[in-house]
Amino acid sequence: MKNILFLMSFLGALFFGSSAVDAAGALHPPQKITTVAFHEEGFFMYADGWANPNGCDRDTAIVLLKTDPNYDKAFALLLTAYASGKEVAGYSDGCAMHDGQSYNTIRGFKYLVVR
Repeated sequence: MKNILFLMSFLGALFFGSSAVDAAGALHPPQKITTVAFHEEGFFMYADGWANPNGCDRDTAIVLLKTDPNYDKAFALLLTAYASGKEVAGYSDGCAMHDGQSYNTIRGFKYLVVR
């Protein structure tokens, strides 16, 4: 009986743990950034069609967190993309709070692409 309970607990943890990982995802299709802004949390990029892989409150903007390990490099790349009218795609694995609303984050070190 203990083995069955252990197995059920293990499978339950595996199932719920994997669903949390699966919530993250790509910010596709690539979007042309229409507006940029700095806020306390980081660099916000606004576009009309961002995906919302994390179910955050807002999908009109994504944020590159100032705590990102590659913030300076990613910021330079994203600002250049904005200034040149290029499209941006990337990977998001969380939400960031700003003014009581949550926004998808974008990683500066994983799958960040400018087209």
